[in-house]
Amino acid sequence: MFGYTCRVVKKISGYEKKAAEALLHKSGLIFEGSPDYTAVAEDSDENVIATASLSGNIIKMVAADAEWQEAGLSSVVISALMQAARSDGVYRFFLFTKPDTAEKFAGLGFRVLAAADKSVLMECGVPDVSDYRRTLEEERVKNGAPAAAAVMNCNPFTLGHRFLIEQAASRERLFYVIVVAEDASVFPFEDRISLVRAGTADMPNVRVLSSASYAVSAATFPSYFLKDRAEMSVAGVQAELDARLFTSLFVPALSLTRRYVGTEPFSPVTALYNETLKKILPPAGCEVTEIERKSTEGTAISASRVRAAIAGGSQEELALLLPKVTLEYLDSPRGRAAAERLKQAGASDEKSRSI
Repeated sequence: MFGYTCRVVKKISGYEKKAAEALLHKSGLIFEGSPDYTAVAEDSDENVIATASLSGNIIKMVAADAEWQEAGLSSVVISALMQAARSDGVYRFFLFTKPDTAEKFAGLGFRVLAAADKSVLMECGVPDVSDYRRTLEEERVKNGAPAAAAVMNCNPFTLGHRFLIEQAASRERLFYVIVVAEDASVFPFEDRISLVRAGTADMPNVRVLSSASYAVSAATFPSYFLKDRAEMSVAGVQAELDARLFTSLFVPALSLTRRYVGTEPFSPVTALYNETLKKILPPAGCEVTEIERKSTEGTAISASRVRAAIAGGSQEELALLLPKVTLEYLDSPRGRAAAERLKQAGASDEKSRSI
Protein backbone atom coordinates (compact mmCIF):
# COMPACT_ATOMS: atom_id res chain seq x y z
CA MET A 1 0.00 0.00 0.00
CA PHE A 2 1.60 3.25 -1.14
CA GLY A 3 -1.23 5.72 -0.61
CA TYR A 4 -4.35 6.72 -2.44
CA THR A 5 -6.12 9.59 -4.16
CA CYS A 6 -9.75 10.63 -3.79
CA ARG A 7 -11.98 12.50 -6.22
CA VAL A 8 -15.65 13.32 -6.62
CA VAL A 9 -17.55 13.01 -9.90
CA LYS A 10 -21.05 14.11 -10.84
CA LYS A 11 -23.41 11.73 -12.62
CA ILE A 12 -20.94 8.87 -12.56
CA SER A 13 -20.65 6.66 -15.63
CA GLY A 14 -18.19 4.50 -17.53
CA TYR A 15 -15.15 3.08 -15.78
CA GLU A 16 -15.82 4.73 -12.43
CA LYS A 17 -19.36 3.33 -12.26
CA LYS A 18 -18.27 -0.21 -13.16
CA ALA A 19 -15.49 -0.12 -10.60
CA ALA A 20 -17.83 1.26 -7.90
CA GLU A 21 -20.40 -1.42 -8.74
CA ALA A 22 -17.79 -4.15 -8.38
CA LEU A 23 -16.61 -2.85 -5.01
CA LEU A 24 -20.18 -2.51 -3.73
CA HIS A 25 -20.93 -6.05 -4.87
CA LYS A 26 -18.07 -7.36 -2.71
CA SER A 27 -19.74 -5.66 0.26
CA GLY A 28 -23.15 -7.13 -0.53
CA LEU A 29 -24.49 -3.83 -1.88
CA ILE A 30 -25.77 -2.68 -5.27
CA PHE A 31 -25.40 0.55 -7.18
CA GLU A 32 -28.80 2.27 -7.17
CA GLY A 33 -30.22 4.99 -9.38
CA SER A 34 -28.34 8.05 -10.58
CA PRO A 35 -26.70 9.76 -7.59
CA ASP A 36 -25.83 13.45 -7.75
CA TYR A 37 -22.24 12.84 -6.62
CA THR A 38 -20.01 9.80 -6.27
CA ALA A 39 -16.65 9.83 -4.49
CA VAL A 40 -14.03 7.24 -5.36
CA ALA A 41 -10.69 6.58 -3.72
CA GLU A 42 -8.03 4.87 -5.87
CA ASP A 43 -4.73 3.24 -5.04
CA SER A 44 -1.51 3.95 -6.93
CA ASP A 45 -2.57 1.48 -9.65
CA GLU A 46 -5.89 3.33 -10.14
CA ASN A 47 -7.93 0.53 -8.57
CA VAL A 48 -11.06 1.83 -6.83
CA ILE A 49 -10.67 0.97 -3.16
CA ALA A 50 -13.51 2.99 -1.63
CA THR A 51 -16.67 4.69 -2.80
CA ALA A 52 -19.73 6.57 -1.55
CA SER A 53 -22.55 8.39 -3.30
CA LEU A 54 -24.93 11.23 -2.52
CA SER A 55 -28.52 11.51 -3.76
CA GLY A 56 -30.10 14.76 -2.65
CA ASN A 57 -28.78 14.90 0.90
CA ILE A 58 -28.73 11.14 1.48
CA ILE A 59 -25.33 9.45 1.65
CA LYS A 60 -25.55 5.90 0.37
CA MET A 61 -23.64 3.06 -1.28
CA VAL A 62 -20.62 3.35 1.02
CA ALA A 63 -17.99 0.63 0.66
CA ALA A 64 -14.25 0.19 1.14
CA ASP A 65 -11.83 -2.57 0.19
CA ALA A 66 -11.19 -4.86 3.18
CA GLU A 67 -7.43 -4.65 2.63
CA TRP A 68 -7.61 -0.90 3.29
CA GLN A 69 -9.78 -1.21 6.39
CA GLU A 70 -7.34 0.55 8.71
CA ALA A 71 -7.01 3.57 6.38
CA GLY A 72 -10.47 4.87 7.28
CA LEU A 73 -11.41 5.28 3.63
CA SER A 74 -15.16 5.32 4.29
CA SER A 75 -14.69 8.55 6.21
CA VAL A 76 -12.44 9.89 3.46
CA VAL A 77 -14.97 9.42 0.65
CA ILE A 78 -17.86 10.68 2.78
CA SER A 79 -15.90 13.81 3.71
CA ALA A 80 -15.15 14.40 0.04
CA LEU A 81 -18.84 14.06 -0.84
CA MET A 82 -19.89 16.51 1.85
CA GLN A 83 -17.29 19.07 0.80
CA ALA A 84 -18.44 18.89 -2.84
CA ALA A 85 -22.11 19.16 -1.89
CA ARG A 86 -21.54 22.11 0.42
CA SER A 87 -20.03 24.02 -2.47
CA ASP A 88 -23.42 23.57 -4.17
CA GLY A 89 -25.39 24.72 -1.13
CA VAL A 90 -26.18 21.41 0.60
CA TYR A 91 -25.50 21.68 4.33
CA ARG A 92 -27.41 18.81 5.91
CA PHE A 93 -26.78 15.11 5.33
CA PHE A 94 -28.31 11.78 6.31
CA LEU A 95 -26.49 8.46 6.44
CA PHE A 96 -27.59 4.83 6.91
CA THR A 97 -24.92 2.61 8.43
CA LYS A 98 -24.51 -0.53 10.51
CA PRO A 99 -24.55 -0.29 14.31
CA ASP A 100 -20.91 -1.38 14.58
CA THR A 101 -19.71 1.38 12.24
CA ALA A 102 -21.78 4.29 13.56
CA GLU A 103 -19.15 5.45 16.04
CA LYS A 104 -16.52 6.20 13.41
CA PHE A 105 -18.85 8.65 11.63
CA ALA A 106 -19.33 10.65 14.82
CA GLY A 107 -15.91 12.15 14.11
CA LEU A 108 -17.38 13.66 10.93
CA GLY A 109 -20.13 15.35 12.92
CA PHE A 110 -22.85 12.74 12.43
CA ARG A 111 -25.34 12.15 15.25
CA VAL A 112 -27.64 9.16 15.70
CA LEU A 113 -31.29 9.87 14.88
CA ALA A 114 -32.61 6.32 15.27
CA ALA A 115 -31.14 2.88 15.77
CA ALA A 116 -32.40 -0.63 15.09
CA ASP A 117 -30.73 -4.02 15.36
CA LYS A 118 -29.44 -3.96 11.78
CA SER A 119 -29.17 -0.28 10.89
CA VAL A 120 -28.57 3.22 12.25
CA LEU A 121 -29.81 6.49 10.76
CA MET A 122 -27.47 9.44 11.35
CA GLU A 123 -27.63 13.15 10.58
CA CYS A 124 -25.05 15.89 10.12
CA GLY A 125 -25.38 19.61 9.42
CA VAL A 126 -27.99 22.33 9.80
CA PRO A 127 -30.86 22.73 10.28
CA ASP A 128 -31.02 19.56 12.31
CA VAL A 129 -33.42 17.54 14.40
CA SER A 130 -32.92 19.84 17.40
CA ASP A 131 -34.29 22.75 15.41
CA TYR A 132 -37.32 20.73 14.34
CA ARG A 133 -37.88 19.44 17.86
CA ARG A 134 -38.10 23.02 19.11
CA THR A 135 -40.75 23.73 16.46
CA LEU A 136 -42.79 20.75 17.65
CA GLU A 137 -42.39 21.74 21.30
CA GLU A 138 -43.64 25.23 20.49
CA GLU A 139 -46.76 23.61 19.03
CA ARG A 140 -47.24 21.62 22.24
CA VAL A 141 -46.89 24.72 24.40
CA LYS A 142 -49.32 26.66 22.19
CA ASN A 143 -51.92 23.92 21.79
CA GLY A 144 -51.63 21.99 25.03
CA ALA A 145 -51.42 18.26 25.73
CA PRO A 146 -52.04 15.38 25.39
CA ALA A 147 -52.66 14.87 21.70
CA ALA A 148 -52.91 12.26 18.94
CA ALA A 149 -51.56 12.27 15.38
CA ALA A 150 -51.49 10.67 11.97
CA VAL A 151 -48.79 10.87 9.30
CA MET A 152 -50.19 11.27 5.77
CA ASN A 153 -48.80 11.84 2.30
CA CYS A 154 -52.14 12.97 0.78
CA ASN A 155 -51.10 12.60 -2.84
CA PRO A 156 -53.69 14.13 -3.30
CA PHE A 157 -56.06 14.78 -0.38
CA THR A 158 -59.06 12.43 -0.70
CA LEU A 159 -62.35 11.73 1.08
CA GLY A 160 -60.51 8.76 2.55
CA HIS A 161 -58.02 11.05 4.29
CA ARG A 162 -60.85 13.31 5.37
CA PHE A 163 -62.72 10.33 6.84
CA LEU A 164 -59.73 9.14 8.89
CA ILE A 165 -59.13 12.66 10.21
CA GLU A 166 -62.83 13.06 11.12
CA GLN A 167 -62.84 9.74 12.96
CA ALA A 168 -59.66 10.47 14.88
CA ALA A 169 -60.49 14.09 15.68
CA SER A 170 -63.90 13.07 17.05
CA ARG A 171 -62.15 10.88 19.64
CA GLU A 172 -59.34 13.23 20.65
CA ARG A 173 -58.99 16.57 22.38
CA LEU A 174 -56.29 17.60 19.91
CA PHE A 175 -55.27 15.91 16.66
CA TYR A 176 -52.20 16.60 14.50
CA VAL A 177 -52.05 15.75 10.82
CA ILE A 178 -48.35 15.45 9.98
CA VAL A 179 -48.01 15.79 6.21
CA VAL A 180 -45.09 14.02 4.51
CA ALA A 181 -42.78 16.77 3.26
CA GLU A 182 -40.76 14.61 0.87
CA ASP A 183 -41.31 15.87 -2.70
CA ALA A 184 -41.32 12.42 -4.27
CA SER A 185 -44.94 12.61 -5.39
CA VAL A 186 -46.83 13.93 -8.41
CA PHE A 187 -48.50 16.55 -6.22
CA PRO A 188 -45.92 18.89 -4.64
CA PHE A 189 -45.68 19.17 -0.86
CA GLU A 190 -46.73 22.82 -0.91
CA ASP A 191 -49.98 21.86 -2.66
CA ARG A 192 -50.60 18.75 -0.56
CA ILE A 193 -50.30 20.52 2.79
CA SER A 194 -52.42 23.42 1.56
CA LEU A 195 -55.17 20.99 0.54
CA VAL A 196 -55.09 19.30 3.95
CA ARG A 197 -55.31 22.65 5.74
CA ALA A 198 -58.20 23.81 3.57
CA GLY A 199 -59.91 20.43 3.78
CA THR A 200 -59.81 20.33 7.60
CA ALA A 201 -60.42 24.02 8.33
CA ASP A 202 -63.87 23.22 9.78
CA MET A 203 -62.37 20.98 12.50
CA PRO A 204 -61.31 23.23 15.39
CA ASN A 205 -59.17 20.62 17.16
CA VAL A 206 -57.07 19.66 14.08
CA ARG A 207 -53.59 21.08 13.51
CA VAL A 208 -51.62 20.45 10.31
CA LEU A 209 -47.82 20.22 10.43
CA SER A 210 -44.97 19.43 8.05
CA SER A 211 -42.99 16.27 8.74
CA ALA A 212 -39.77 17.99 7.58
CA SER A 213 -37.33 15.12 6.92
CA TYR A 214 -38.25 13.13 10.00
CA ALA A 215 -41.26 10.97 9.08
CA VAL A 216 -41.67 8.83 5.95
CA SER A 217 -38.96 10.63 4.01
CA ALA A 218 -36.17 9.63 1.64
CA ALA A 219 -33.94 9.78 4.71
CA THR A 220 -36.05 7.74 7.13
CA PHE A 221 -38.02 5.35 4.90
CA PRO A 222 -36.93 5.41 1.23
CA SER A 223 -38.60 2.06 0.49
CA TYR A 224 -41.99 3.69 1.06
CA PHE A 225 -41.62 5.55 -2.23
CA LEU A 226 -40.64 2.38 -4.13
CA LYS A 227 -43.77 0.39 -3.19
CA ASP A 228 -43.93 -2.82 -5.24
CA ARG A 229 -40.28 -2.44 -6.25
CA ALA A 230 -39.07 -2.34 -2.67
CA GLU A 231 -37.11 -5.19 -1.12
CA MET A 232 -39.30 -6.19 1.84
CA SER A 233 -36.41 -7.09 4.15
CA VAL A 234 -34.91 -3.65 3.56
CA ALA A 235 -38.32 -1.99 3.95
CA GLY A 236 -38.71 -3.71 7.30
CA VAL A 237 -35.46 -2.28 8.66
CA GLN A 238 -36.34 1.21 7.41
CA ALA A 239 -39.86 0.99 8.81
CA GLU A 240 -38.38 0.20 12.21
CA LEU A 241 -36.01 3.17 12.03
CA ASP A 242 -38.84 5.49 11.03
CA ALA A 243 -41.03 4.19 13.85
CA ARG A 244 -38.27 4.55 16.42
CA LEU A 245 -37.57 8.11 15.31
CA PHE A 246 -41.28 8.87 15.70
CA THR A 247 -41.20 7.57 19.27
CA SER A 248 -38.12 9.58 20.23
CA LEU A 249 -39.07 12.81 18.44
CA PHE A 250 -42.78 13.30 17.80
CA VAL A 251 -44.15 11.42 20.78
CA PRO A 252 -42.41 13.44 23.52
CA ALA A 253 -42.27 16.77 21.66
CA LEU A 254 -46.03 16.82 20.99
CA SER A 255 -47.07 14.69 24.02
CA LEU A 256 -48.68 12.12 21.75
CA THR A 257 -50.59 9.27 23.35
CA ARG A 258 -51.99 7.73 20.15
CA ARG A 259 -51.17 7.46 16.44
CA TYR A 260 -53.86 6.69 13.89
CA VAL A 261 -53.36 4.74 10.66
CA GLY A 262 -55.71 3.57 7.94
CA THR A 263 -56.12 -0.08 7.07
CA GLU A 264 -53.91 -1.02 4.10
CA PRO A 265 -55.42 -3.49 1.61
CA PHE A 266 -53.21 -2.49 -1.32
CA SER A 267 -49.55 -1.87 -0.44
CA PRO A 268 -47.45 -4.59 1.27
CA VAL A 269 -44.89 -1.95 2.28
CA THR A 270 -47.45 0.25 4.02
CA ALA A 271 -49.09 -2.78 5.63
CA LEU A 272 -45.68 -3.80 6.97
CA TYR A 273 -45.17 -0.26 8.26
CA ASN A 274 -48.49 -0.34 10.13
CA GLU A 275 -47.53 -3.61 11.82
CA THR A 276 -44.14 -2.18 12.77
CA LEU A 277 -45.79 0.85 14.35
CA LYS A 278 -48.03 -1.43 16.41
CA LYS A 279 -44.95 -3.18 17.83
CA ILE A 280 -42.75 -0.16 18.54
CA LEU A 281 -45.01 2.74 19.56
CA PRO A 282 -47.04 1.25 22.46
CA PRO A 283 -43.99 0.50 24.66
CA ALA A 284 -43.11 4.19 24.24
CA GLY A 285 -46.52 5.23 25.58
CA CYS A 286 -48.18 5.85 22.22
CA GLU A 287 -50.98 3.47 21.23
CA VAL A 288 -51.77 2.74 17.58
CA THR A 289 -55.36 2.74 16.33
CA GLU A 290 -56.23 1.43 12.88
CA ILE A 291 -59.25 2.98 11.15
CA GLU A 292 -61.08 1.01 8.45
CA ARG A 293 -60.74 2.82 5.14
CA LYS A 294 -63.75 4.61 3.72
CA SER A 295 -65.11 2.84 0.65
CA THR A 296 -67.16 3.80 -2.38
CA GLU A 297 -68.85 1.32 -4.67
CA GLY A 298 -67.38 -1.52 -2.62
CA THR A 299 -63.75 -0.44 -3.04
CA ALA A 300 -61.59 1.33 -0.47
CA ILE A 301 -60.67 4.90 -1.32
CA SER A 302 -56.96 5.29 -1.93
CA ALA A 303 -54.82 8.02 -3.43
CA SER A 304 -53.58 5.53 -6.03
CA ARG A 305 -57.20 4.95 -7.11
CA VAL A 306 -57.65 8.70 -7.35
CA ARG A 307 -54.51 9.12 -9.43
CA ALA A 308 -55.73 6.41 -11.82
CA ALA A 309 -59.06 8.23 -12.15
CA ILE A 310 -57.25 11.52 -12.81
CA ALA A 311 -55.03 9.92 -15.43
CA GLY A 312 -58.08 8.36 -17.06
CA GLY A 313 -60.11 11.56 -16.96
CA SER A 314 -62.94 9.92 -14.97
CA GLN A 315 -64.75 12.95 -13.57
CA GLU A 316 -67.69 10.95 -12.24
CA GLU A 317 -65.42 8.73 -10.18
CA LEU A 318 -63.41 11.69 -8.92
CA ALA A 319 -66.60 13.28 -7.62
CA LEU A 320 -67.07 10.19 -5.43
CA LEU A 321 -63.48 10.16 -4.17
CA LEU A 322 -62.46 13.77 -3.59
CA PRO A 323 -63.58 16.62 -1.34
CA LYS A 324 -64.51 19.96 -2.83
CA VAL A 325 -61.11 21.53 -2.10
CA THR A 326 -59.26 18.89 -4.15
CA LEU A 327 -61.75 19.01 -7.02
CA GLU A 328 -61.30 22.80 -7.18
CA TYR A 329 -57.53 22.40 -7.04
CA LEU A 330 -57.58 20.01 -10.00
CA ASP A 331 -59.36 22.73 -11.97
CA SER A 332 -56.56 25.23 -11.16
CA PRO A 333 -53.40 25.74 -13.26
CA ARG A 334 -51.24 23.88 -10.70
CA GLY A 335 -53.73 21.05 -10.44
CA ARG A 336 -54.07 20.72 -14.19
CA ALA A 337 -50.29 20.60 -14.50
CA ALA A 338 -50.12 17.76 -11.97
CA ALA A 339 -52.92 15.92 -13.75
CA GLU A 340 -51.09 16.26 -17.04
CA ARG A 341 -47.95 14.76 -15.50
CA LEU A 342 -50.02 11.81 -14.34
CA LYS A 343 -51.54 11.31 -17.76
CA GLN A 344 -48.13 11.40 -19.39
CA ALA A 345 -46.46 9.04 -16.94
CA GLY A 346 -49.40 6.73 -16.36
CA ALA A 347 -50.83 6.27 -12.90
CA SER A 348 -49.30 2.78 -12.66
CA ASP A 349 -45.81 4.25 -12.78
CA GLU A 350 -46.41 6.69 -9.90
CA LYS A 351 -43.99 5.89 -7.10
CA SER A 352 -45.93 7.03 -4.05
CA ARG A 353 -49.10 6.08 -2.27
CA SER A 354 -50.81 7.84 0.62
CA ILE A 355 -50.60 6.48 4.11
